Amino acid sequence: MPERSGSKHDGGYLNKPNRSAWQRWIHRPQALGLRKALLQVHLWLAVTIGVYIIVVSISGSAVVFRRELGMWLVPRTVPEAVGIPLAGDGLAEAVERVYADYQILSIVEPQRRPDEPVYVRLERDGEESARQFDQFRGVDMGDTYPPPMQVMEWFVDLHDNLLAGQTGRTINGIGGALVLVIVLTGAVLWWPGKGRWLGSMLVRPARKSKPLTWQLHSALGFWAFAMLFVWALTAVYFAFPTPFEWVMDSLDSDPTDFERPGEGALLLLIDLHFGRFGGLGVRTFWVLIGLIPAAMFITGFIIWRRRVNRQGGIGQRD
Repeated sequence: MPERSGSKHDGGYLNKPNRSAWQRWIHRPQALGLRKALLQVHLWLAVTIGVYIIVVSISGSAVVFRRELGMWLVPRTVPEAVGIPLAGDGLAEAVERVYADYQILSIVEPQRRPDEPVYVRLERDGEESARQFDQFRGVDMGDTYPPPMQVMEWFVDLHDNLLAGQTGRTINGIGGALVLVIVLTGAVLWWPGKGRWLGSMLVRPARKSKPLTWQLHSALGFWAFAMLFVWALTAVYFAFPTPFEWVMDSLDSDPTDFERPGEGALLLLIDLHFGRFGGLGVRTFWVLIGLIPAAMFITGFIIWRRRVNRQGGIGQRD
């Protein structure tokens, strides 16, 4: 019996000349030249900036609890605000007694609430430091900038500026734009064809037709697409806000009011970027999903290397 030119099940019939590109895309996109070109763009961009992706992913997760860390380590009130607090000369004498080994640079008494600690700026051996002082008991309350917070701020600078000031911020914006291309091309490449898309959303370890790394990469890409897009877009905004501001200004029909079209949406995206909403549970969840870009790169790199080793070149995703 002669071999059929294509069957409805294997999708071969869709490759006939009379089938439109849209039909081939819907049913079996793997054979389309545009998809193959997008795969190369997606692949080589990811390989090129892979280290950058890992750095911003891990550092972004590390800084989620920045606000909470400051609240946990630096008390906002004295522990026992009972009695009459020290003030004026009496406070100055108590501070000098407690910090006898330091030169007192300044003493800042509470401005808003009487139970706030006193801020004391000190100097010793040419190095400045700041401490909190309990004006009720006349005792030291600790550093205003303890080592864990210094480590946290290092991660913040790494994530925001790549430890390189404005130059790093600019590089970060370019990196965000490249990640945006990776995310959008990945969304196009994710579509496996009609009848296959459901399997690309799930991870089933017992599924032998696709390696676990491929399943993880595909499923993570689908479920995290929105957040990956938000992170990349806002990274571009943080580095290059002028085009975004220009668009909002140009769409504003009433410059005299305090609202601009799209500004609320932009602020929402920024809150999503940092996880600035909800409670401790949301922050913990943001730490976990912040690691997804690193996981995406690692699984994608494993898939690529496996195919290079097996085929002696770069294969196409099925």
